[in-house]
Amino acid sequence: MYVIMTAVCLLCVSVANAQDDIKSKVKGKWEISIPDAPGGYDLYDAEILEKDGNIVMNFKGGDIEIKDQKFTLKDGKLTTNLYVGEYVQIVIWEEKGVLKGTADTSMGKLPFNFKKK
Repeated sequence: MYVIMTAVCLLCVSVANAQDDIKSKVKGKWEISIPDAPGGYDLYDAEILEKDGNIVMNFKGGDIEIKDQKFTLKDGKLTTNLYVGEYVQIVIWEEKGVLKGTADTSMGKLPFNFKKK
């Protein structure tokens, strides 16, 4: 019984640490590229910061500029829905020390890359 309770506690602590870890890893200024997106929608400058306990992103690229886009943290991933000519779901996570993301669009899930500025 104690072994099971200890395992559950350790799992909860590791999940909490993973969620805090993604928050600390994404904060900063980034160049975000989406190689499979159409021209004009494939390169963004972004600043990700913590505001009132939430992760928010300001980003700009082509004719799109969005400020204070709030993300939700769930299962160690950051997600948001936004409108950029169509509704798009953005998901950001960390995998093997590297930030990864997808934009779920009418064209399918488009992977994107982060480059620290």
